[in-house]
Amino acid sequence: MIVYTKKINSVQAYKELDGEVNVVYNIYWSLIGTEDTYTTSCPAMTYVPTIAGSTFVPFDQLTEEIVLGWIDTYTPLVVIEQYKNSVNQSLLSQQQIDTPTLPWQPQPTPVVTIKK
Repeated sequence: MIVYTKKINSVQAYKELDGEVNVVYNIYWSLIGTEDTYTTSCPAMTYVPTIAGSTFVPFDQLTEEIVLGWIDTYTPLVVIEQYKNSVNQSLLSQQQIDTPTLPWQPQPTPVVTIKK
């Protein structure tokens, strides 16, 4: 079973908008998928509209929970499903790849180049 988590990487904000400062309008985040020992992520972006009459949260009072709530509110479900599909395909690819040891003995010695 794949476990999905969201990680907020950064935000973009207007320096000033309607008398408020640092008004967030873009959230850059990743959808991380983990299954067994495999992990992958899909980069994502969510636009946060400014809505007249909505409650403004000052930047220094933002919490991770608030920003995650904006992601859930403003990212269409169909887009979330596309991100999940990308994560699923990446996990499947990882599970189908192996790095076997070379069949001959002894194992080759790594080449070290010394620059003068």
